[in-house]
Amino acid sequence: MNKRTYFSPTSLTIRIGLMLAIALLAGLAAVTPTFAARLAEIAYTGCGGADAPIVNEAFEIRVVELVNQERANNGNLPPLKRTAALTSAARYHATDLGVDNYFEHDSYDRSGSNLNRVCDAFDRVGLWYQNWRSAAENIAAGHRTPEDVVKDWMSSSGHRSNILDPDFTEIGVGFYQGAGDYGTYWVQDFGVRRDVYPMVINGDSATTDDRDVDVYIHGSWSEMRLRNDSGGWGDWQPFASSFTWTINDGGGEHTISAELRTSAKSHTTCDKIQLNGAIIAAPPPVDAANQLYLPAVINDQPAATAVACE
Repeated sequence: MNKRTYFSPTSLTIRIGLMLAIALLAGLAAVTPTFAARLAEIAYTGCGGADAPIVNEAFEIRVVELVNQERANNGNLPPLKRTAALTSAARYHATDLGVDNYFEHDSYDRSGSNLNRVCDAFDRVGLWYQNWRSAAENIAAGHRTPEDVVKDWMSSSGHRSNILDPDFTEIGVGFYQGAGDYGTYWVQDFGVRRDVYPMVINGDSATTDDRDVDVYIHGSWSEMRLRNDSGGWGDWQPFASSFTWTINDGGGEHTISAELRTSAKSHTTCDKIQLNGAIIAAPPPVDAANQLYLPAVINDQPAATAVACE
């Protein structure tokens, strides 16, 4: 039997302090014609499945970096890997919240002043992130910067618990700005899949100025061997989940790959990082009221198959 952890109406009343609302100066940024046209192409009806347009990927990446910093600062927890599937699920929901102007984990369709529930939060997540074993979600609204929203999530026990859950290995973050009462909407989706063991370089930072990087590999293994880019494999050595590695010189994207094995199974994983690159964040959105929603968690889904690393 699947274990689903939600908040009943009673616990919602008890934990209403988790829903933080801070009044700020109101205002909404205009939606650009190109972005508006892209939104018009997507039917935000039903449970999802369509990829929403990117509003500010730098904000989304920054939230992942901040989450991994919090995990490192609170018990040296393993870093999470940003995945395309969870990112798409989170980005769609963030956009749907703004376009249909509601604030819930479950997905709704708006018809005039009426909201109609169409699916469970994790049914939506599963349209992109398939064969997962456990998942969770945090949502927030009105926050201007990644730092603001992560600070509020970390100040809320339920949201903090999701961020610091040692069992999760993957994360996706969605950000939307433009419509809705709060103007900005943020979604974090967390997950873990059986037989998927992500590698994470430098806490999932996008870039580095140093060839020496910190590497974390999820899972429990006996031996591993590594390589840079498309070069030859190194020798087999005892497995270490955390270590320092030197990537190849020369600016641009570099890949670290690992082959992992025990007496019973083997696996290949990898991660990429940009050397001497930079991501320039867009200006923060204008002020709006801030809002958090109670976190959602679900566990014990059917077994997964291995997937290619990203």
